[in-house]
Amino acid sequence: MRTIMDIKKYILLASAVLALCCAVSCKDDDTDSFSYLTGAPEFSLPKYAEVGDTFSFIASGVTDDDGKEVDYYWYASPLSIRDTTKAFTLTLPDTLCTVSLTCAGFAEGYYNSSTTHSVTIVRTGRQNGSLSGLDAVEGRDFFFTDPRDGHSYLCTTVGSKDWFRENLAYKGSGSALDNCENVSDIFGRFYTWNEAVSACPDGWRLCTLDDWADAASAALGSRPDPSVRFLSAAGAFMGDLKFNGTKMWEYWPDVKITDKLGLSMIPLGYASKMESRIDFKSMYDYAAFWTANEKDADQAFYRYLYDESPDVFIGYSSKKSFAANVRCVRNHE
Repeated sequence: MRTIMDIKKYILLASAVLALCCAVSCKDDDTDSFSYLTGAPEFSLPKYAEVGDTFSFIASGVTDDDGKEVDYYWYASPLSIRDTTKAFTLTLPDTLCTVSLTCAGFAEGYYNSSTTHSVTIVRTGRQNGSLSGLDAVEGRDFFFTDPRDGHSYLCTTVGSKDWFRENLAYKGSGSALDNCENVSDIFGRFYTWNEAVSACPDGWRLCTLDDWADAASAALGSRPDPSVRFLSAAGAFMGDLKFNGTKMWEYWPDVKITDKLGLSMIPLGYASKMESRIDFKSMYDYAAFWTANEKDADQAFYRYLYDESPDVFIGYSSKKSFAANVRCVRNHE
């Protein structure tokens, strides 16, 4: 015997099928004679922008069969901002989220032609900023201010060395993630090895393979070989941090994130640099850091973490075309 719930399900299913059939029929009746507009709306957005940033657009790029400019419609989601206009202004709210902005060209008798771009809203600063979970531990951590630009870094002591807990963000060299300078102070920068070896402030230096081995010994209980993979040590280096409320290191059962060393490393990926172009890759998957150790005249070693492995890996790449993050160290006084 069918229950009342079963009957309701059948009614809902029948209604959905009827609505679909009607939609198909209506579409066939109403749009058979429609033409396609020429081109697509042209506008751009950076991948990241700060709370309160304002962007102004003048839509263009779409014409009808006679070459005439069409009308335009804008929609920003999830902000529910809509407007039918050629000139459109978007001001980002005080909400840390990703906004999708769609511009559609439309004209009677034509299918719409649309373009969508997204921008992630960020906020700098340690209090209520986009990067959360990087908190100073009283009695262990301290702050260092780079005299070159006044940027303040959270630091910690591991064994006999002081380490930056944050990626170097010195703008005298290197590149910001996705070429968005507004995230440089949040995530630090990507440097080629040739840039990294001289990027740390006076009194600090680019970490070495030996520095990594010394740090790993505090997690493993014995000092590993600096030139090989550190087994089961990654979780002690990884920071359980969030960006706009989303965990940076995605869950993987073999990786136990403890941040035991207090180095709070996050997965920003790496970059490939060719002439004037730089491509950023594998954010949320890898964290890569240059070391001061050279392999040969053209290549140098780096350490990296991978979200699906509990180990700390070693690799090497071009000094000129590979870009990674930088951690600065110094001997503890």
